[in-house]
Amino acid sequence: MTDMLRGWRILLVGGSGGIGAAVAQALLAEGVDELITAPSVPQARADRLRTEHVDLSNLASVEALAQRLADVPLNAVINCAGVNGNRRLFEGDWVARVRREMEVNYFGMLNLAAAFGPALAARPGGRFMTLLSFLSHVNLPAMASYCASKAAAHSVLQALRAEWAAAGVTVCGVYPTAVDTSMSKGLTGAKQSPQELAREMVQALVDGKETLYPGEAAGAIRGYLADPLHMQLRMLG
Repeated sequence: MTDMLRGWRILLVGGSGGIGAAVAQALLAEGVDELITAPSVPQARADRLRTEHVDLSNLASVEALAQRLADVPLNAVINCAGVNGNRRLFEGDWVARVRREMEVNYFGMLNLAAAFGPALAARPGGRFMTLLSFLSHVNLPAMASYCASKAAAHSVLQALRAEWAAAGVTVCGVYPTAVDTSMSKGLTGAKQSPQELAREMVQALVDGKETLYPGEAAGAIRGYLADPLHMQLRMLG
């Protein structure tokens, strides 16, 4: 364990999945004073770990969590929650799928920001980090509505950055390409490990970065910025 996060108190939402669980373990390994997770993190045990419950898609539930944590001087909120229906746009019961992806991936992030923004703004150097995707920039037809929800979250993240600039809150979007979790089981090609991504996220948090394109995403974003249409045509496969 190092002491890179000594003195930090962090809320991590979405820590039960592959990436979120890896982020929780990385935060604990870097010496965070208190880690609050919602929901619980599998196989994670530490005296510095506290578990809470929240329905991210329900603003009242998120506000209730904020009230329960009102006495915790949070340094950072990290959002790793996300759902992916892994379907083409109009495949199956598409209306319910699209709504669920937007409720969690877009409104969930917005609910978290609304409920915890004042607490972050009250502390010098507050951090708000959310896990998005390189697919926030381009649409992969095999998971079109997921990409759309991440694009919406990417857009509102820019608004949050503007809203909180005067308060000194750093807003960081994380944009990985494929990560080796159950969410990407249908994808072929190179995949970053959750542990490697988690290490990059923790370092970006400490460094106060506003964007992180980890692993293969660092090269992908350069290609996208050089020729967005070409990148989108590649996604059509």
